[in-house]
Amino acid sequence: MSLKTDRNGMFIFGMTNTDELSGFLKHKFTEHQIQQAYDYLVEASKNEAREKKKSPLRVFWQHLKKVYNEKIPPLQCHRGCAHCCHTGVSCTQLEWEGILKNAEENNVDLNAVYERSKRTINKVDEVLKAGKNMDQVDWHRLVINQPCPFLSEEGACEIYEDRPLDCRMVVAFRGVCESKKLEHAQRGVVLEEAVGATVIAKLQHDMTPKIKRRKFRGTQPIKLLQQWLILWKQKNL
Repeated sequence: MSLKTDRNGMFIFGMTNTDELSGFLKHKFTEHQIQQAYDYLVEASKNEAREKKKSPLRVFWQHLKKVYNEKIPPLQCHRGCAHCCHTGVSCTQLEWEGILKNAEENNVDLNAVYERSKRTINKVDEVLKAGKNMDQVDWHRLVINQPCPFLSEEGACEIYEDRPLDCRMVVAFRGVCESKKLEHAQRGVVLEEAVGATVIAKLQHDMTPKIKRRKFRGTQPIKLLQQWLILWKQKNL
């Protein structure tokens, strides 16, 4: 990871972990900017969801897409590139539910997704059966250089419109990545990314029945896509 700057402002060049990203975003944006963006996106997502009869998360994805279209140069990413689709992807329960909804709407065969991802699913399953949690294992390294479960044989994302925040934050608009090293991938480009994870966590919290809610602390548990697929398979045996 390296910190760079150009006419578009500061950005992180290459992949990074969430702690590094969090520190960078706090350096790039003021607390007031972050709080203001967070408050707006939470309320706008919930209000528009009620008006348009959509899920709040899908409304948030639309906001993020609009920001990318208006605030940064055109992305160099293109269908079939898929270099950034060969690493571990984590998401919250709310994001996973959005993926399941997308799969249902677009007739994505989740059994086929599961079967073609058995190599990484088995690796994750072995660690889970050993009683380890995400804090004890480098989960992303466990599945690195292996295709995302939802990457099709044509090199396209099968649930693209509802892909997790993890995927949306790895972009390239200063050049085209030439390998899985993601030479031109950037994170932390726009303010809305800085608050994205907390917005999603808040939306999930507010959608949880009050009797099951815990005090909101700004985050929600995340799992690798492979782990979500394991849970899905167990539920649908």
